[in-house]
Amino acid sequence: ELAGNPNPIKLLNPIASQMSVMRSSLIGSLLQVLKFNQARKAARVRVFEAGRVFLRDPSVKSTDATVEGFDQPMRIAGLASGSAAPLQWGVADAPVDFFSVKGDVESLLAPLQAEFKPGTHPAMHPGRCASVWLAGQCIGHVGELHPKWRQAYELPTAPVMFELELDAVLQRAVPQFKTVPKH
Repeated sequence: ELAGNPNPIKLLNPIASQMSVMRSSLIGSLLQVLKFNQARKAARVRVFEAGRVFLRDPSVKSTDATVEGFDQPMRIAGLASGSAAPLQWGVADAPVDFFSVKGDVESLLAPLQAEFKPGTHPAMHPGRCASVWLAGQCIGHVGELHPKWRQAYELPTAPVMFELELDAVLQRAVPQFKTVPKH
């Protein structure tokens, strides 16, 4: 439901009823980790996950690494909740907000310059969500958790999260080692 996928891939023999479909988004597992940590009195939580999601796509053909009709792209997602900075006496305690997670996304994509446009995502607050664009292509979303999901997970505050296509993130240039000249 968090991904807004009306036709998820169903399992024939699920382990549990809540695990009866393949995931279409990484956000659900991040929210479970947040809930687990908050149950153990962790006031500040920042987590990420890189993994596969499973989508129906009739254009995918069967090969050694793919199954016909199913797309399995890699995604990277992150979630932040609680205070923006660790507790210290010299800085006022401020909660994490959209702009701190947007900064995390910009750092993840650097030196590429991402463009942020108002967007919508089923798991994110309608007025507090942005789509992330890179080279004219939408690669993901960043935003605050939708109030209905915050209530469903019984969270004291709404976490801010992002989900991006991993292939787009890996397009950035990584510094390469060069040997030191002899002279």
